[in-house]
Amino acid sequence: MTMLLTQTEADLRDAAQRAVELAGKRGARARASVHHEGIAKIAVRGGAVETAERSGGQGLGLTVFHEGRRGSASTAAFDRASVERLVEEAMLIADHVQPDPDADMPPADALAFSGPVPVVYADSPRRPETLLEAATTLDRVANGIAAADGRLRAGESVAVATEGLWALATSDGFCRSVMRSNDTRWTVMLAQDEGGSISDFAQSQERRIEDLLSAEQLATLAAERARGSLGAKAVDSRRCPVLFEPRTAATLVGELAGALTGAAQYRRMSFLPDPIGRRVAAAHLSLHEDPFEPLGLASGGFDSEGIAGSSRAILQGGVVEGLFLSSFSGRKLGLASTGNAEGYYNLRLTSTAGSGDWDAMLRMLGTGLVVTQFQGGKTDPASGNWTQAVRGLWVEDGQVVHAVNDVTLASNMDAMLNGICAVGQDVERLSAIRTGSILIDDMQVGGRA
Repeated sequence: MTMLLTQTEADLRDAAQRAVELAGKRGARARASVHHEGIAKIAVRGGAVETAERSGGQGLGLTVFHEGRRGSASTAAFDRASVERLVEEAMLIADHVQPDPDADMPPADALAFSGPVPVVYADSPRRPETLLEAATTLDRVANGIAAADGRLRAGESVAVATEGLWALATSDGFCRSVMRSNDTRWTVMLAQDEGGSISDFAQSQERRIEDLLSAEQLATLAAERARGSLGAKAVDSRRCPVLFEPRTAATLVGELAGALTGAAQYRRMSFLPDPIGRRVAAAHLSLHEDPFEPLGLASGGFDSEGIAGSSRAILQGGVVEGLFLSSFSGRKLGLASTGNAEGYYNLRLTSTAGSGDWDAMLRMLGTGLVVTQFQGGKTDPASGNWTQAVRGLWVEDGQVVHAVNDVTLASNMDAMLNGICAVGQDVERLSAIRTGSILIDDMQVGGRA
């Protein structure tokens, strides 16, 4: 039973349909998207409640299509007068933009009027007392770990619960809604020695409370990360293999996926131009998309245009087999939408090359750099030139020797993707992306001159 929502799915569907109907009376085809969410958050530090918040929000977005023009507007109110003003604003905007034949609604036969919608709501306990107990337990465990090591001090421990609704209606008679949930826990740990202090954290996010990491797992991981960053040193500039732990490896997967979006492709702002059928990464790599994973953090039965995605290979044996397209970007490329108007669904990177757990990946690294955090940098989307300041660990003969700071990494995404020699079995899910650690055979490390 929902604890955080004040609207129902029927309320949102009614608001979306009302907006579409009013736009139709103005001679426009339209698409309306309505959302409503409730959020509760409790943060505890040192046994005391530091923050206790209850918040929420809602919004109605309308896009009208009239005489080859498109206009959009939004409002936070669902009453008839507000929706009428919304339609007026959207129509006014459409009247002042240039016509674009590609900026049209998708054909009705492409819409997911029926079909599977994955479960993305779990009826878990989200009462304030449940969140308080979770944050208090996490704080107590973190302080217990810190008490046993004079170098550590526990920061805040946080429990967050989110419940949300989303409804979509179009002039073609499409009207469907979805209920979602999201539960998050995190804790911060600070470490200090004669060389200075540093903090790190551990976080777990799921749609169901029962699937979250335990307080012991989170606090232990945060402590290990903070403790492992003490005694950081610079290293000499060199070329060497680099191992990205799962948190940072997910960013590399995101860079690959971003280059395969329709917007990047039709704007020619992708380091992987015209990629379908080309091998762009090491031949042992595959990337799979699954919109229908039950309780997946990036699951969905249809996108914001009402088009369903599909379970498919994006990359197979290093060869690109799919793009992430909306109807607009698809038209620009002469292709059909893939149901990815908001981007990608759940992605998983896999490899047929030999690998292992974290310790095995360190042994495969041998002597080189482990990247644990990015501290600032950029990727040129057109050329793929990649530069990042990083924090990490220096490894020799498969063993961590010391933490590393004041280091930059430089390469090109094309070389990095083709230089991946292993993906670890230490798989983590970071929002939409699942990957293990990623080992790249050779990169330029910038340290001491």
